[in-house]
This record gives sequence, C-alpha cells and structure tokens, in this order.
Amino acid sequence: MTFKPLYQNDPRWKDKKIGTGNHTLTISAVGCMLTSMTMILNYYGANETPASLNDKLVAAGGFNGAWIKSAAAPSYFPQLGVKRQLRVECADPQKPAPLDWIDAGLKAGSLIMVQVDWQPDPDIDSHWVIIHAKQGDDYLIWDPWKNESKPNTLTGRYGFGSKKPEDIILDAIWHGQGEFAPKKSTTTTKPTKPRVGKPAPKQPETPTEGSSLAVQPTVNNLTFRRQPQIRSGNIIKRLPGRPILTALEADKTVQEKIGQSNQWLHVEDSTGQKGYIAAWYAKLAVRQPEQLERRSPKPAGETAVQLKTTVDSLSFRTEPHIAPSTLIRYLPKATNLDLVNSGDAAKVGQQGQWVHVRASDGRKGYVAAWLVKS
Repeated sequence: MTFKPLYQNDPRWKDKKIGTGNHTLTISAVGCMLTSMTMILNYYGANETPASLNDKLVAAGGFNGAWIKSAAAPSYFPQLGVKRQLRVECADPQKPAPLDWIDAGLKAGSLIMVQVDWQPDPDIDSHWVIIHAKQGDDYLIWDPWKNESKPNTLTGRYGFGSKKPEDIILDAIWHGQGEFAPKKSTTTTKPTKPRVGKPAPKQPETPTEGSSLAVQPTVNNLTFRRQPQIRSGNIIKRLPGRPILTALEADKTVQEKIGQSNQWLHVEDSTGQKGYIAAWYAKLAVRQPEQLERRSPKPAGETAVQLKTTVDSLSFRTEPHIAPSTLIRYLPKATNLDLVNSGDAAKVGQQGQWVHVRASDGRKGYVAAWLVKS
C-alpha cells in the first residue's frame, strides 16, 4: 500500500463520534491524535482510516471516553511490530524541546508525533502532528488537519512568524519498529530564554511556615497520574488548563520539590481526585483552600446565574461551534461556571444550543447548553 496522509476533517468521517461515553465529540473536533496514530500505523504497513481505527479501538477498549490511549494503540496491531519507543513532555517554557533526540529518532526510522500550539493564543494548544523528516533547520510534517493554504513544515504552520521548532514542540512521542538510542540531549543545557508567547512563570514568594500550600501546572494539559512514575496505564487524565491543586505533602517537602526534575508532587484536584504531577512542570500558588471556589469579580450589569457541567471533559470554546480552532480547554464534571448573558438561561439543557459563560479564572467562552445545568 502506498502511504497517504489522512485528515480528521475529511468529509468521509469528520462527523463520526469518536471513542466511547456520553458525549457528542467527533473525529473532526478532537481526532488529531487518532488520525495521527492512523497515519503512523499505516506508515508501518496497516491499512486503516480514522473511522476504522476508531471502531477497532472502541471494541478493544482503546479509548478513555473521547481520548485515545495512544500508548496502547500499536499493541492491537502486533503484526506491524510498531511500538511507542519514547515520550518526552517538553512544554516547559524554560527548556526547549530536545531536537537532537528528534533527529536521532528520524535517523533511526522512527516517526515523532508532537503536540503544538493550534493558534498564537497561549491558552489554546492541544493539536498533534507527525514529524517525518528534517528539512534544513525545520521539519516536514503530516498534519491531520487539512489546510492546503499552509506549508507542510513545522515552523511554516505553527511558528507564527517567530517561533523555532524547539519552542513550538510541547510534547513528543516517538514510534518505530525497534529501539533507538537517543544521544544525550544538549538542547536543554544551553542558556535558555522564555518561549515566544509563553512567558516564564513567575514564582510567588514562599508562603510563611504553617500556611496551606497549593500548586499549579506551568503548562496546559499536564498529565495527572496514579503513581509517581511514567509508565503505561498510569494516567488518570490530562488536567484541563492550569488548575489550582491542593498539595498533600508537608510544606517543606513541596517547596523542596517544586520545579525540580525527576520529582513528583502528591496533589488533589477540585473534584477530590488524588494523584501525582511532575514537580518540574509546577509552581507554587499562594491561595488558601477557601479561595479555590471563589469566583472572579463580575463586571457591573452581568448576571450572577451559576451553572454546573454535567459531563467530564466538556469543551470550553472561544466561539459557539465545534472546531479545533475554537477549543480553549476541557472542563471536568461538576465545574462551576457563571452565566454571562441572562438571556441564555432559557437555553440551559437544550440540545443544539450554546451558552456564554465565565470560568473561575475569569476566562469567558462558550459551552454546550445541553451538557450543563443550573
């Protein structure tokens, strides 16, 4: 079979429901990783479409709701011999992505699936593409979102005029048919400066002894894990946005670990879920527990009606329609939201309607009216 790029917005499957569970998300809306995995498997000899791979993974338990278990996907095609060889989370604005490892993977015949910013807005990320070759100081990519007006290079599509590859890449996953030995990365040991559009997080002053510490991710969609280690099957979920988390360890221990490589923090999220996050992608957040549920001040004249999400991973969008470019982040179940327009109150619970809301961090956006309640 001749390899061909595939697109999540292909009319043949763009409106197909993705994964499992009670949601209305489609391959077009959130299927960039599914489509990328389909291309990876096809590159190594499979003959799938995003729709057919979706169906096979649903039958095999390869989804957690709408989210593909990318680490498990190759195991359902043992005849191909393809596997995930390495994953490096590289969204720290102070530590550029390890391009030497990426180059080593490409030289060894691997494909590298990378997460990029979808738009210049630093609050909108979460798009996956495949790096398949190097071209000078840039990389050739297969982008699961079809856009013939943009070049098929990493900086051409996601550099936004000034970013370099090491600043564009927020997460990287290597796939191949064997092992490769990445040379020791020197990228992160060079003097660094904040990524364009991603200012270095400013650490707050250390809280006084006896205060109640909270922590906050420095990147969007940080992995929330059951145990303090990176391994298959250990992921609870991706934390939407950069939520405030309650530290479950002694204050001194938290302060010693925060920002340190190879350290893990035991934390609890706003839903009561306990787990671990990478300390090197976290900063201190000086808030008392009672402050976590406080809402941002409401401008004069706006309604105080409050809503609550009824499903997990509800899309919070810049505009009232489903498209990769409108996604801000995903909201957990039972998240409290303020209704911005009083006229939207009649839409709550209505299929096909959208409501304008404000999140606890003050960000405004739209959510599906049929997936919230008063």
